[in-house]
Amino acid sequence: MGGVSYNYRARNLSGRLITGKVEAGSPGEAIALLREKNLFVVKLSPVRSLNIDLDRVFKRRIAVRDLAVFCRQFATMAGAGIPLLQCLNILACQTENKKLRGILVEVAGEIEKGKGLSESFRGYREHLPEIFINMLVAGEVSGTIDQTLERLAVHFEKDHQLREKIKSAMAYPAMIAGMALLSVLVLITLIVPIFADIFAQSGAVLPLPTRILMGISGALTGYWYLFLAGMAGLFVAARQGIASESGRKFVDRLLLQIPVVGPLATKTIVSRFSRTLATLLRSGIPLLRSLETVEKVVGNSIAAKEIAEAMRNIKEGERMAPVLIKSKIFPPMAVNMIGIGEESGALDGMLEKLAAFYEQEVEAMIARLSNIVEPLLIAVVGILVGFIAISIYFPLFGLSGAIQGGGMPGGMP
Repeated sequence: MGGVSYNYRARNLSGRLITGKVEAGSPGEAIALLREKNLFVVKLSPVRSLNIDLDRVFKRRIAVRDLAVFCRQFATMAGAGIPLLQCLNILACQTENKKLRGILVEVAGEIEKGKGLSESFRGYREHLPEIFINMLVAGEVSGTIDQTLERLAVHFEKDHQLREKIKSAMAYPAMIAGMALLSVLVLITLIVPIFADIFAQSGAVLPLPTRILMGISGALTGYWYLFLAGMAGLFVAARQGIASESGRKFVDRLLLQIPVVGPLATKTIVSRFSRTLATLLRSGIPLLRSLETVEKVVGNSIAAKEIAEAMRNIKEGERMAPVLIKSKIFPPMAVNMIGIGEESGALDGMLEKLAAFYEQEVEAMIARLSNIVEPLLIAVVGILVGFIAISIYFPLFGLSGAIQGGGMPGGMP
């Protein structure tokens, strides 16, 4: 029999507890099969693969691209009148992401037991963005699940497009940097030692740049394992530091202060804030609750703090624009547009226009940043290669002069 394997705990007619596995097409079918054997199910759960278990341990989130595809397909089927449970079963069969597939199988089982859609997905908050759960709640309350899923699909698609543009713009400079680093390492660890032996045999007095280069080469070739261990230790320490609250605040503040990168980070934050808040408000979620969600998904602790202050202002009966006008992140134009939206009662529409504007700004800045980074990297590579070449050729010129003068330095004939 094809299907999904389930672990079960059940009691027989005498009340004895029995455990085992059963294969069935759905949780309901599994329960029915066990009932035929006079077993009354106490607990039933799908057998999880190693990949799903690892994902739960590391709490990795579903990729934005996979969420966009899932929401788009789910919205299409729900809009066509297909029951939600059937939609989930179909999507579970065709979803490529194994983590998402496992979640859908379990959510379908929860719905068969009588739970609601948002309640079933809420158990997987560590893998799903907050906006997804909250909008499902609003969609269930208003009875517009298909429209809610459509808005989520658009939101995730735009988020994915922005991320991909940033990655594409940085891919070529990153490749140049990687190739440059590899080339320098090859020169230092393979080529320089050859000349180091020649210089050592000559007994010549080496200039300072050459001595520095030889020292770096000797350290890398002789103690490479210490360098690897040190880099691994720094990587782990950096990750742990960023994971802490103080470390995250430090990194977020630093990113906003770096020239060129800071303005790009700021515009990205404003774009994400505007797009997410507009999507939530369009779905009928109250402003305070929407801001609570935006605070969690904005992606910057400094911006999250300012959003929390705006929420406190709203709870006291005020508007959020007066608080954001003091912001170090939100530009005056964005705050003024938010203020106009609050006064006119069309905040969601104003936020959508704001999001579209800043998304275009981010795209333009990414293109300019890419044009700046490429020649900068080429210049850095040129300086490094030039330093290596000069450090090697200076002693060679000295040796050539000594040979033409009648002997090698150090008394060699």
